[in-house]
Amino acid sequence: MNQNRISTKSDKAGIASAVLCMIHCLVIPVLFLLKFSFTDNTILQLPLWWEKIDYIFLAISFIAVYHSAGHTRFKEIKIGLWLFWGILATAIVFSATLHWMAYIASAGLIVTHFVNIMRIRKFGSYV
Repeated sequence: MNQNRISTKSDKAGIASAVLCMIHCLVIPVLFLLKFSFTDNTILQLPLWWEKIDYIFLAISFIAVYHSAGHTRFKEIKIGLWLFWGILATAIVFSATLHWMAYIASAGLIVTHFVNIMRIRKFGSYV
């Protein structure tokens, strides 16, 4: 039963992290769209720490994926979690050209963590 609780907590942390990551990724395009509405053609410059937040989300999601994948007995969940985390990592490292992949990866992590919670409740997670 303790493993179920650990996995569920890591799945919930993973969902929260992915949702916040997605919100973070959506804010940047909105800010860039707003920059064009300025009448004096002010160039929008994001603070340097803004991009570092991506790596914080990546680290949090790694911890959540590591614990969730380690405590589930469902192979397809393990593969899905690591696959989407890898896509997220790739999107963040190559954000200049692959930023759109972060949306797919975040959505995939949210769904996979959620499915894992549902399966744990139904079947248990003992490895």
